[in-house]
Amino acid sequence: MSVISVQERPETGKLRLPLGPALLVLLIATIFSLLVLATNAWDPMVFVRLGTRYGHGDPDGTIGYDGQFAYQIALQPFDAAPFLDIPPYRYQRVLYPLAARIVALGQPALIPWALVVLNLVALAVGTVAMSLILVKKGLSPWYALTVGIFAGQLVSLRLDLNEPFFLALALLGIYAFESERPRLGAGFLALSMLSKETAIAFVAGYLIYFFFRRRWRSFFETAVISLGPFLILQLVIWLNFGEIGLRSGGQGATPFSLIPFGGLLAFGLADTTTLTTVLIILGPLVLLPCLALTVSLFNFFSRPAFLPVAIILALHVLMMVTLPFSTYVDLPGVLRLTSGLVVAAVAFAAITRSRKMLNYATLWVASIVFLRFFI
Repeated sequence: MSVISVQERPETGKLRLPLGPALLVLLIATIFSLLVLATNAWDPMVFVRLGTRYGHGDPDGTIGYDGQFAYQIALQPFDAAPFLDIPPYRYQRVLYPLAARIVALGQPALIPWALVVLNLVALAVGTVAMSLILVKKGLSPWYALTVGIFAGQLVSLRLDLNEPFFLALALLGIYAFESERPRLGAGFLALSMLSKETAIAFVAGYLIYFFFRRRWRSFFETAVISLGPFLILQLVIWLNFGEIGLRSGGQGATPFSLIPFGGLLAFGLADTTTLTTVLIILGPLVLLPCLALTVSLFNFFSRPAFLPVAIILALHVLMMVTLPFSTYVDLPGVLRLTSGLVVAAVAFAAITRSRKMLNYATLWVASIVFLRFFI
């Protein structure tokens, strides 16, 4: 099978990268970032959202948000523990803050800027990777816009979160696998795992596929390459803190729900006003897409068809269905986690050449209205 990594013009044979969607995503994300800066005295620390509880050790202080932990690790990689809510959990997401430290040349004043720039670049790179997957399957690269400007991605940019970084690496991994470069793909997935542990859904998709296809060499190579660095990191974390980093979330996180969408039940059926408001917001964003994707996956697996990306999508649907209550009450948290579902759904639709699913996926772009709460 030939490897098609770029779009070819039949009349000239010249190669053309599908950069249009990525450039538009970069433009939109940059304008959004500039709006945030312009309304906050051009202070890049507004992206960090540093709370005084962890940033200044005040137990009664403000909590801040998760981007502050990436900032603290970037600022002082070996001494950030006192400034983290749960050090083992935060240190397992080490790649994004370390990359920011390198880009900032270790200069504290430049680190907040580096965190923003890295996520801007990650949004563009992820969009390029998705565009290449689409072009490889003979589809329009403009469907990749759904991945780049979904609100969860832009909110992650706004709050210095790991999502754009780890999802860009995951998409590069998928593209490498689709281009029959499995070791390179596993390498990108390894970097994605070091950026955020939820990348395990992408790794597991390939491992489950290779296992059931009895492709043992591919199974063990992918497992060693993609999981090896993460397991070594977990060992280092355990030796330093006496526990590994894997858990359901940071400080105050509740366990995953064993009941589908059971996290919503914690709002209380008696409080119909709150529950109705939540359903109005999360219905079109999470609930209805998960139900529709479940039906699509059931139909797909009922045929003699089996693809890694289908397993990846199924695992992301499962993740969203079992979200804990502590995530449902946090709009940025729901949006950032839904980003993985959006990426998996668009990748699945592209690889299976489902224009219908790609068209429906573009409805996620409407989530951009949530950005008004984050400027």
